Amino acid sequence: MSGSAALIPMPNTEPTPPTSPRRTTGSIAASIGAELIGRSDLSITGVDSLEHAGPGSLTFVRSSKYASRWAASNADAALVTRGIDVEGHDPTRRALLIVENADAAMIVLLRLFTPTKPRPIPGIHPTAIVDPTAIIGQGVHVGPFCCIGAGTTIGDGSVLSSHVFLGDNVSVGTITTLHTGVKVLDGCTIGSACALWPNVVIGADGFGYIPAPDGRGLLKIPHVGGVTIGDQVEIGAGSCIDRGKFGQTTVGDGTKIDNLVQVGHNVRIGRGCIICGMSGLAGSVTLGDGVVIAGHVGITDNITIGSRATVTAKSAVMCSIPPGQVWFGYPARPHLEHKRALALMYKLPALNRAVRALQTRLGMTEPEEAEPARDFQSDA
Repeated sequence: MSGSAALIPMPNTEPTPPTSPRRTTGSIAASIGAELIGRSDLSITGVDSLEHAGPGSLTFVRSSKYASRWAASNADAALVTRGIDVEGHDPTRRALLIVENADAAMIVLLRLFTPTKPRPIPGIHPTAIVDPTAIIGQGVHVGPFCCIGAGTTIGDGSVLSSHVFLGDNVSVGTITTLHTGVKVLDGCTIGSACALWPNVVIGADGFGYIPAPDGRGLLKIPHVGGVTIGDQVEIGAGSCIDRGKFGQTTVGDGTKIDNLVQVGHNVRIGRGCIICGMSGLAGSVTLGDGVVIAGHVGITDNITIGSRATVTAKSAVMCSIPPGQVWFGYPARPHLEHKRALALMYKLPALNRAVRALQTRLGMTEPEEAEPARDFQSDA
């Protein structure tokens, strides 16, 4: 398909259902370049944690604090980072696969065990609504009940699952996947090799109001900019990225955004950033390259977080952060500074008792009766 879109029914061919591959400990060791200690003939059908793995499962041990759990695990095999002394291993019954980095090897292994799912059949489903001026590239799949607006372009090999909405003058790059329920509103751009998971919304209005002159209500500020998403960006389910007031809200190449993240108008996110779930970035925030925002972080408007900085979970960022620093807390402060403040805070009750005792000895105050301990469960 190229040029103006035509309603082309998909071939009535059912793809072969994916199957999970079966492998032995020996073949897995060869595939990932691991040193095998133990049996090479064990059949491995899946991957699981140390606690939940059963016969036929492979698990992993990435640090010494988990090594003692191997003896009690029911797994048949484990990936182990070299240098970790695993306790209770019986090489006549089970297998260890020794690698330089168990985390990195596990990524390779999970890809081996991921069932190969065929790409959706190219074509436009009969229930899809495609404007005649839309341009659909070669090998594109447009699924059931999708809607594609005027002047929109979709690059070669991209996939639109069911119920995807693309407004007018939207651009989607090549081999990008938009999962069910994704909404990309007018004038927004999605790069190549991206993945937008269910119910992502790109290009909704930014949140901007001012008090009405008569003091009765609020006046909405129009947002006439757009959103530009770079290449190889992944955006998790239910996340929203607002359009700019003027100009663009931008997300740099290779950035990964978790589920339920809110990105406000005119935010600029650099390359290779990680933004974890339930975080919120207010308007005109700037993130440098390689920034890590942990879960449930709130960032106030018009501040800059420098490249390679990290904000830990549940922090509230109220001022700019220099490059490369780790901040946390409410309000967020440099990591070590906040840890010292917390340590002092937990000493305050003892310090308060000492001060009151000193005041009593000096006759400065009457001794205060200690408040009886409360049983919070009895209050329920």
